[in-house]
Amino acid sequence: MVFLEEISKTKGNRYLLSVRNKKELETYLVYENTIVKYCLLSPRELSDEEYNVIKKDKTTDKLYEKALKFIEYKMRTISEVKKHIGKEVEDIEMIEKIVSKLKSKGYLNDDFYTKTYMNEKIDYDLVGPRYIREKLILKGINYDIIDSNIINYKEESQFDKVFELIKKETKYKIKKPYKKAYMSLKQKLVNKGFSLGVIESSLLSNIDLIKECIDEDSLILREVDILKKKYDFSDYQEKSKATKSLLSKGYNYETIKKHLKG
Repeated sequence: MVFLEEISKTKGNRYLLSVRNKKELETYLVYENTIVKYCLLSPRELSDEEYNVIKKDKTTDKLYEKALKFIEYKMRTISEVKKHIGKEVEDIEMIEKIVSKLKSKGYLNDDFYTKTYMNEKIDYDLVGPRYIREKLILKGINYDIIDSNIINYKEESQFDKVFELIKKETKYKIKKPYKKAYMSLKQKLVNKGFSLGVIESSLLSNIDLIKECIDEDSLILREVDILKKKYDFSDYQEKSKATKSLLSKGYNYETIKKHLKG
């Protein structure tokens, strides 16, 4: 038998219930709507349904507090909070109830999260819109919310960031032939999430800056010394093989021709 022994009001329209379950005395903190719905106004015996509702309310309160701490640590998305609570309970209805309450109190707002996340990335990180979009998708943000905000990442800002990355990559000598260096730099910019149009235009605008960091003559001399031990440059076929090897490494044909002498 389960018996409600005492009801006392606490802060925030909540009530502390002292419940005797056989010989054990249990305490539960429930909301006013539970008190009203089940007429828990005075000591009495509880049905199994009433007892289970009280226990469920306690679990909901506990998970709500845990979700609040999770959000207090740093801003979270709705999806992240659901996954966090889901580690403790599989009751989807309970999870939705907690999330709904957090949203109503302004603790969860995916549109605000998206705006804040995007502004931080634009202000402090050298990343493009595709990178931001992919990260937000992983965080469970709705595609419509992402798309409505990502359009604010202006192309002018993208060009500025790509230029910063190019300057960073060309700060020191590049130990690759131009073609390899160009493709490597292009791939890095793609990985940073910038559009191919912005990347191609920026690279073409900064060809001289990139080439200034590359001394192909110096680089190819080391390659040629190695190939001399393998190929006879006075033999046409052997020389052709050496030429193909150097072409595959990104060296310019005219540079190769100049250095491959029989």
